[in-house]
Amino acid sequence: MTKLKKIGNLLLGIFLMIAGLSMVAVPKEGAEIALFLLSLLLVIVGIRGLILYFTMAKHMVGGKSILYLNMILLDFGLVSATMVGQSKLYLILYLIVANAFAGVVGLLKALEERRYGVNSWKFRMFFAIVNMVIVVACLCSVGSTDTLVRIYGIGIMAAGLGEALKVARKEEVVYVQ
Repeated sequence: MTKLKKIGNLLLGIFLMIAGLSMVAVPKEGAEIALFLLSLLLVIVGIRGLILYFTMAKHMVGGKSILYLNMILLDFGLVSATMVGQSKLYLILYLIVANAFAGVVGLLKALEERRYGVNSWKFRMFFAIVNMVIVVACLCSVGSTDTLVRIYGIGIMAAGLGEALKVARKEEVVYVQ
């Protein structure tokens, strides 16, 4: 991981922890703020990935997957942006689905890393399980939107902690023979 990427992960982790803390402290506006930030982040990442594709990745192996992934991220971000003014319950359920998707993808990546013998699979598995626990806790307390926002805020703080801890993780280089 480059120094710039480490700084970016650390800033993202701090940003997520502050966003999660604001959701726990002010649950009335927390869901809308979280969805706005999520949609903004997805739009920025999608556009950045599309620029990468059109400038360089279309000539790379797997370039089409980069194009498709970033088109999906951009679309997901734009759909999220249109939902900001909707009911809080719908917003939280939307965020729960996004968190469940992230947890499942994290579990699959952790299992793949374990299969290849990468030592960091335990780290990824732990945070994927935390995501899934947050989803289950949110589904169990669907009656109160304030409780849902607070639980989801704790999940965002955990994700921020995971991003910040990635900086200190030892890197492994995998050689292809």
